[in-house]
Amino acid sequence: MNTSQDWDVIWKWQWFRRPLWQPHFRDPGHPEGKPARANAIWAAALRQFGAHRVLDCNCGLGLRSILLQEDGFSVVGTDQSPEAIQHARDLAQADDLPIEFFNCPWQVLGDRFTAEFDAIINDAFSWTVSRMDLRFAAHNFASALKPGGVLMFTGVDQWMAPVEPDVMVDQIWNSAPRFQFRGEFEQDGIDSTLLVVRDKQEIGVVENYLFLTRENGESHLETAEVCNSVHWTWEDYQHICHEAGFVRVESVRIPVGQRMHTLNIAHR
Repeated sequence: MNTSQDWDVIWKWQWFRRPLWQPHFRDPGHPEGKPARANAIWAAALRQFGAHRVLDCNCGLGLRSILLQEDGFSVVGTDQSPEAIQHARDLAQADDLPIEFFNCPWQVLGDRFTAEFDAIINDAFSWTVSRMDLRFAAHNFASALKPGGVLMFTGVDQWMAPVEPDVMVDQIWNSAPRFQFRGEFEQDGIDSTLLVVRDKQEIGVVENYLFLTRENGESHLETAEVCNSVHWTWEDYQHICHEAGFVRVESVRIPVGQRMHTLNIAHR
């Protein structure tokens, strides 16, 4: 669950369907323009904290890294999935963008980078399943940041009312259907269908991705399992970040368009 093998399967089939999203990921008004809509938030926050050299941790196919590089930041991308990193390199090279991408899990970031970045951005910190892994991640983020640098991450913020973990899991569980059909796509004689089946566990809600493919009259099934962990509290983030050497943890509101967006900021 949440392993590089799980993400390899997801990114493999996301790459397969790239004719649907590649022409549109820069367009915030298009249904496939989610990377552009999120990028405006990250870019505004990075400018607010004076960051230029940025590590996009958990970069996936590198769409956010590409958009930030085009916005004038100097970006490096890392991801635990070698499949994602290879395709991220392909995309950046196609646009002649000087972005380095590394297949690098959070647990070894400090070995590869030493006090190099003004900011690290991460939208999957809250998906970390165990407290030990959360500690490892926070320590490695701190090692890769310059003194005064910031870790920007999503998750529970300081203004959210405290909720018991089991209640939070129930809220997430009841917010979306148990089964989702996420479309069918055919290319080069291969037909791919994605079904997402959600399951409630103690630590959070698990999404099971079922990729059914048909080629030359034969059917194949590939699966991936991802836990959107929801049991971390604001106090957990504070304690773990302080333990890792961050001097302050806060939530900030970022105005983009007509909405306010919230990010968590840990100061090195």
